[in-house]
Amino acid sequence: MTGRAKTQVHISIDRRPEDVFAYLADVQKHKDWSPKAYRVEGLDGPVQLGTTFTSYGWVPKDADHRNDVEVTAFEPSTRIEFTGREKGEDFVNTFVLIPDGNATRIDRTLDFPKPSGFGGAIFPLVLGGFIKPATNKGMKMLKANLEAGA
Repeated sequence: MTGRAKTQVHISIDRRPEDVFAYLADVQKHKDWSPKAYRVEGLDGPVQLGTTFTSYGWVPKDADHRNDVEVTAFEPSTRIEFTGREKGEDFVNTFVLIPDGNATRIDRTLDFPKPSGFGGAIFPLVLGGFIKPATNKGMKMLKANLEAGA
């Protein structure tokens, strides 16, 4: 791997930051707004700073991809961050919640290792054609669930 890559998605949800944060912190519900199959195992009790669990989700050529995840930031109603570690590399998923009247703006940042070699050469296509659209779809599903009363 060479260097890091980041992508960011923004969305506004008609719910209070407290509600949005509680939903994001309930990682068992992440399957409800994941555009692909997703599940969590090894979670004992509520999520807090330092909580660890294992997630399984779909990635190309691996329908049951495993990540060992740690909650690396936990600031109620403001910020939550999940860091997945794989092959010595960190994949960081940060949600920053910003009050906006009666709504909440979420700034979601994905920070991950950029592949080297041929993978690095085609990476902009993967980022624009797969990662960003899947992230946008998930955020729209999150918004729909929360605005429907989840």
